[in-house]
Amino acid sequence: MAFPVHFLLCNFIIILIFGGILLFKKVFEKYITPVSQYRIWYLFLLALVLPFSPFGAISPAQLISCISALFYRARTDFSSFAAPDLSSPSVAAQLGLSDLAVAAERGSFSSLIPVLCAVWGIGCVTALLYFLYSVYRIHSIRISSCPVTAETEPELYKVYRSCTDSLKIRRSIALYASCGISSPVSYGLFRPTVIIPQDMDIVLSEEDIRFIFLHELQHYRQKDALWNYLACILQTVYWFNPLVWYGFSLMRRDREFACDHSVIQTEGKEQAAAYGCTLIRYIERLHRNTFFSPLSGLGGRKPVIAQRIKKIAGYKTETRATKARGICVLLLAALLVYAASPLLTAYASSDSTYDFAGKNVETIDLSSYFHGTDGSFVLYDMSEDLYQIYNMEQSTIRISPDSTFKIYSALFALEEGVISPDVSALAWDGTQYPFDTWNADQTLSTAMYNSVNWYFQSLDSQIGYFALSEWYSRISYGNCDLSGGISDYWAESTLKISPVEQVILLARLLRNEWDLSPENIQAVKDAMFICDTPAGKLYGKTGTGMSEGENSNGWFVGFLENDGHTRCFALNLRGSENASGSAAAETVINILTDGLF
Repeated sequence: MAFPVHFLLCNFIIILIFGGILLFKKVFEKYITPVSQYRIWYLFLLALVLPFSPFGAISPAQLISCISALFYRARTDFSSFAAPDLSSPSVAAQLGLSDLAVAAERGSFSSLIPVLCAVWGIGCVTALLYFLYSVYRIHSIRISSCPVTAETEPELYKVYRSCTDSLKIRRSIALYASCGISSPVSYGLFRPTVIIPQDMDIVLSEEDIRFIFLHELQHYRQKDALWNYLACILQTVYWFNPLVWYGFSLMRRDREFACDHSVIQTEGKEQAAAYGCTLIRYIERLHRNTFFSPLSGLGGRKPVIAQRIKKIAGYKTETRATKARGICVLLLAALLVYAASPLLTAYASSDSTYDFAGKNVETIDLSSYFHGTDGSFVLYDMSEDLYQIYNMEQSTIRISPDSTFKIYSALFALEEGVISPDVSALAWDGTQYPFDTWNADQTLSTAMYNSVNWYFQSLDSQIGYFALSEWYSRISYGNCDLSGGISDYWAESTLKISPVEQVILLARLLRNEWDLSPENIQAVKDAMFICDTPAGKLYGKTGTGMSEGENSNGWFVGFLENDGHTRCFALNLRGSENASGSAAAETVINILTDGLF
């Protein structure tokens, strides 16, 4: 259900982009041509397409209150064990790595998502049917029209050919006359066509007819058929957004301004008055095109015709400086859409597998440690640059990180100055949580050790969605999809990462490949510290996910340091009641006990 919420929130971003486009057009109206003004709308179309693009990394966050998937580790005094007995079957519990999880309860808004999807789908189908009906009507008019050729209407066709020659159009564009329309129109993506009223050559002079032909052929030169079809499809999708409708009405208006400008540019400034008079004489016959129609026509509402007459009267010859300004404004508008694109694009969450291209990879058989539970284990020796992987296929599948995300939540908060290595305390607000260790003030170390969700949710909230999404994108954390909501994107929600990526990120963190503060990295390491073992210093973070009230996902992610020799690891269990953070930690410790590190 992440995409419907993402799409809904994208509409708010699109509204901001729409406002930015209007501002650009208003500020630069006197400095660029109507053609450049019209082309800015291409970027609006692009912004409307982006929510459906599989490219990009970040989508807008939904601010939905819900209880995230939690897990708990019993608090234990680190000083009570310097080197625990790793042969003990309950060693994970001794280390404080046992945890509990409760299923995330989605807010009431989440239950409305299927209803909203159904309403949106019904609206799309209704709008699509109306659009198809419009296409059918156009086709019917075309079928009943009479072709205008050198044989059937020699004088009229001669004027038409003169116009195509003036515009240097080499492609054959069919011309038809119909009794079913009151003003000329053009359409056709693959077979461009111009249809004129049957009596147009009777009621208008040759000069008027030439102006009208030039106008309709300008629609072909501007590729308006393509933009019209795209606009109709997008209006079908965004049928519920009145500002999108309004935007398209302005786009159609500017389309006619651009064609008028191009006609005068072709015929010369001295013909501007004559062209304006043609519109005035024909105004009673001009019709308003419907929203769901791929037609481009000479017509429009009378207020728009009045605006067009004013534009024609104020025509200014296009210069190199005008063209340069138009290009600059278009680039600025493109920059606006580009800046917003990470918030609009729908990351390809369906691409749930990480393409691992690591070298020096060894496969190892650890099936006896998993006791029939599906899972994988990845070990990376930073000194040897060697990967040892159990279950290569599952090690590259992206799944929810659950509470292992807290490693990076802490890191981002430190880098953003929300907390510091020396001052990391947050006060408990008095809310009663299901675990006693959560119902107290917390520091980074205690919050990491007791996996206190509210602490890290508070950090994320203070960082803010935009900065948070930039950080996840910067470090390439899995699919970087935070659209599940800033409060629980990590808890069996939209954010996904594979075990291999967990290990790669830890290695990059320890090498400080992101040029972060060494003090902040050390603070995260200190918070992750578990204990000294005979094999070295053990650092890690567990994570447990639940589905339908049962454990379904267990993580233990960390690293082992021994005399400057560092090995990063990630173990994941899934698909059974045994898939928990504590079970994952127990499995890693069993592997450690047997000396496989």
